Amino acid sequence: MTLTKPKIDFSPKYKLFWNDTRYTILTGGRGSGKSFFTGVFLLGLLHEIGHTILFTRYTLRSASVSIIPEFREKIEMTNLEHKFKITKDEIVHLDTGSKILFKGIKTSSGDQTANLKSLQGVTTWVMEEAEEIDEDSFDKIDLSVRQKTKQNRVILLLNPSTKEHFIYKRFYQDRGVQAGANISKGDTTYIHTTYQDNIENLSDSYIAQIENMK
Repeated sequence: MTLTKPKIDFSPKYKLFWNDTRYTILTGGRGSGKSFFTGVFLLGLLHEIGHTILFTRYTLRSASVSIIPEFREKIEMTNLEHKFKITKDEIVHLDTGSKILFKGIKTSSGDQTANLKSLQGVTTWVMEEAEEIDEDSFDKIDLSVRQKTKQNRVILLLNPSTKEHFIYKRFYQDRGVQAGANISKGDTTYIHTTYQDNIENLSDSYIAQIENMK
């Protein structure tokens, strides 16, 4: 089934999101719109049969408070609330059965990477604030995304990482990709946006605040 692009205005840079690469790396600071667009894209995937999306942060105490309200807002924008079942840690499309599971990489009881890599049928893994994940945890979960009947996606959202971080070394330095690039190369698509790419959706006061921080 072909994924239909959502009817919503977004930066032309996000057109790169429709790709056949395994990895998509989104970099950009606050106000760039990367989290909002990723959420819209994931809800689009739920309209297809056969998707299990694992959405993670390194620490996630309560998805029902911190993340799910953002997804609920996007669902309400499309007037499709009747199509979804929303609980404290997952969103399920009632027609297709596809779902988003919200998990933390690390919990108060310790490392739960082993539990995450045992999840069955994951087609897409999204790591928000990916600059916080260590290489060993990344590799373990990455290897669990191996659904045979769907495109496998690993989506990393992060502020530009330091040159010491494994994401920079592996995906940029070792591949000769410049930070801030908007390209597809090999098995990876790179998207970099700033608040200027999302300026139509930002208030004047927010823009002024960012300018002052600069």
